[in-house]
Amino acid sequence: MVVNAPPRYTARMEESVNIAEDVAYERLSAGILEFAVRAAIARTEDESKWEHEELRRRGLSGIQIFRNGKAIWTDSDIFEAELAEARRSKCGGRFDERNELDPTFLEELDRNLRQRLRLAGYEVSSLLGSMKALFSELESDVMDRIADARQALTDEILTSASPDVYEVRSVSEGDSPNISR
Repeated sequence: MVVNAPPRYTARMEESVNIAEDVAYERLSAGILEFAVRAAIARTEDESKWEHEELRRRGLSGIQIFRNGKAIWTDSDIFEAELAEARRSKCGGRFDERNELDPTFLEELDRNLRQRLRLAGYEVSSLLGSMKALFSELESDVMDRIADARQALTDEILTSASPDVYEVRSVSEGDSPNISR
């Protein structure tokens, strides 16, 4: 009896940056999401690397994805042209061993990632050709949280160090506390 093992995926940027290696689909999706979130946050700290900028500009199309060791192609025309060239060069069998066509794969992955982001409170457009909107939204959120943390720390230090001079004023739910003299 032959048991079909679930597909295993690898994702990377160019040849040097592994995002996920030999993992199930759910882990692939989570790994790409983690890579994108970390890349967007790194940009806010000027710690962005070339692969982060490439992901921001090219979106999912900038990631090389392999299923069971075969590169996944999503563009039928390009795949067929490369296959024809491989056959002319007498290496069609090797091309078939290392490549497969799946025109809907990235669209399905895009839907999956956007659903995961919605669960976290982020509504973004397609990530296929660019992640600029996602990066902008995450960068803005990081900057807002940094400003809130700075204000809260300042308030805490001043009210703790000089309680006779500073007092915490009540504010509406969700706002950071304000201090007054």
